[in-house]
Amino acid sequence: MTHGVSTLKTGLPTWRHCLTAVIPLMLVVGTMLATARPSVAAHKISYRQITRTHPIAVQRGTKAKVRVWSNFTLDNSHSTFFVPAGIRMTQAKEPPKKIAFFEPKELDQGEDFGFDVEVPAGQMAGVYEYRIATDQAVSSVGHLLVTDHPVVTETAGDNNTSKTAQTVSVPSAVCGNIADFEDVDLYRIRGRAGQELVCQIFAQRVTRLIHCMAIQYPKIHLMDSYLTLRDEQGRVVAENDNFVGGDAMLRCRLPSSGDYFLEVRDSRYAGDPRYVYCVEITEGPLAVATFPVAVQRGHSASVEVVETHSINVPRVTSRERRQVTWNVAADAVPGWRRVRIPGADSRPGPAVPQLVSPHLQRTADGRNLKVALAMPIELPVGISGRFQRPGQTHFYRFRAKKQDVVKIDVQSQRRGLAVDGVILVMDAKGKILATADDGSFTKDAGLSFRAPADGEYVIGVRDLNRRAGDRFIYHMSVVPSGPDFEVHGEYYYGMLAPGGHAAWFVRLNRLNGFDGPVEILVDRLPRGVSCQPVVIPSGVNHCALVFSADRKAPINASLVRVRGRAKLPRGKSRVEVVREANVLGELRRAGASRFVRMPIHTQLLGVTRPLDLHAVTATPVDVTLKPGGTSRITVRIKRSPEYSEQVLLNMALLFFNKTVGEQLPPGVSVQGEATRKLTGDMLEATFTLAATAAARPISRWPIAVVARVPITYTIMTSYASNPVFLTVAGQEAAASRGR
Repeated sequence: MTHGVSTLKTGLPTWRHCLTAVIPLMLVVGTMLATARPSVAAHKISYRQITRTHPIAVQRGTKAKVRVWSNFTLDNSHSTFFVPAGIRMTQAKEPPKKIAFFEPKELDQGEDFGFDVEVPAGQMAGVYEYRIATDQAVSSVGHLLVTDHPVVTETAGDNNTSKTAQTVSVPSAVCGNIADFEDVDLYRIRGRAGQELVCQIFAQRVTRLIHCMAIQYPKIHLMDSYLTLRDEQGRVVAENDNFVGGDAMLRCRLPSSGDYFLEVRDSRYAGDPRYVYCVEITEGPLAVATFPVAVQRGHSASVEVVETHSINVPRVTSRERRQVTWNVAADAVPGWRRVRIPGADSRPGPAVPQLVSPHLQRTADGRNLKVALAMPIELPVGISGRFQRPGQTHFYRFRAKKQDVVKIDVQSQRRGLAVDGVILVMDAKGKILATADDGSFTKDAGLSFRAPADGEYVIGVRDLNRRAGDRFIYHMSVVPSGPDFEVHGEYYYGMLAPGGHAAWFVRLNRLNGFDGPVEILVDRLPRGVSCQPVVIPSGVNHCALVFSADRKAPINASLVRVRGRAKLPRGKSRVEVVREANVLGELRRAGASRFVRMPIHTQLLGVTRPLDLHAVTATPVDVTLKPGGTSRITVRIKRSPEYSEQVLLNMALLFFNKTVGEQLPPGVSVQGEATRKLTGDMLEATFTLAATAAARPISRWPIAVVARVPITYTIMTSYASNPVFLTVAGQEAAASRGR
């Protein structure tokens, strides 16, 4: 994954406001310096909550202007970051906005700010994740769609009848928004008899990571789009609800020449200014995938192009299916990527998912529909399969020795395909030994299977609802595995001022009995920022990452990368592996005290101007605990002159009273209440750490005191102290860093 950086409608009625719950997990502290900018920071400084981007699409090879809405100002934005890289977005020259502090409600979209966007001609079409950094804060996630087609923006005024429908051409990318409940947008299209028309909407895919999409309590969040095409007499020619997730795609053949009307709405007739969308209107057929979907490195493969077909006419099964050849270099980077399919006219076509694998790739033979006819495979292997008739299950047979661990991973919906995968693992007689359905944040299934004995085993793969069709394609990876780990945690974003500190929290998920040390690698830091090195030892599953900014660090930001490195036992030897961190962004949903997360690609850390707390200082810097003993940490804060309200202190990261980020090693805890509250003129508090008699030795383990400033009922800005190095004494302290 590559990262790119560029440097420099109103809200709805308050009767629909309701309590929400998400806590921004940014961990920040700054020190007021004589060299800092002289302007005074406002009070209650929060991260910037991007709520809306309009128009949501930009054509590749063009320059465009977009508006970005945010709760809290985006003035003085100095950098934008896109994943994948390539797009440039800089703040437009506009008079700065003086925005008084307000507590954002669920339906608030904030103020809009202008940005200039430039998309290279060679940029791959698709949805991009972006973040913004200002001199005072960093932002949540926004989306931008890169399209192959000319962008048309919905005009002002009503376009909800055939008389007021906005005329658009084919092809085009129509950007609009369903601004309120019962809103319907109509577009007039001039068509010809026999023309294959494809209308694909991007709605959920361009808003799914927006921090707050709480539209109406209890269940209305993202737009559930519905597309209908009518003729001049109002008769329905074709319609569609869900195609990719909740995004619709309408495919039809026009019965006659004349005007047609494309109706865009939410299936529940819900609406909100944040319901932005882009409908790509093109001539079909449109390629959506290939089969097979994977190619081994250093090999070529002839693949079938899977294309849309008109749903309002009988399907011609004898139509010859187009073939293309994939050639993959021997040094190609393994993993999923998007590649362009050549169009039928030799021009670049749409992008489709492709897996580059180091392993042998096979295709389901179509006969493996019974356990007795299971297709034999040898590990490691990847298999592309598709369900062509309802009710099918594909079976694969492999051999394993007792205690062998096999990792099975099915991918489909993560790649925009349709299979809701289910995995079964059976013995040779068909007895089910293990099953898996949904994975983490996905309908795709995966599991690690440990063989109970030497012998043959059978894997079964099916769709949950036993559906079938052109898009019911999957890829299954079956590889030997063993003790392993995953890296998770709280590291969505953070801020620190020159001379200050910040902290993120890492959590390990140890797999298949792995209990070895894991070195946490942190790189791509902002200029002038360092991170305390840490190795998570055996018996420990979490740690803090404590960052420090040099006193002369410039205001800047970067997308930080967190990984874990360890040596894993494989047979009689050990192999060194590096695992990328799984990053989750927190989302605000309707209803109080809900903690909702979604996978994202970016971890943004920024050096900023001073904030509400100018310093959080913890002493002593070195703390030693004997088994069964105690030790005190004193923490003192320095407030901004503009901030005089409460500050909450903890030795962990909390969401209300729930611990979501831990740093103290096992056997060490805080005596008494977990939270210390500083109000009024109170500037100092103490924590007493206690070690159990069985606490394991650990040496110079980096921790920090967390200070939280409430912004609203559910939103906190979390600050961190200087690093404190904790040692639990023993006969031999376990090394916790530098290895």
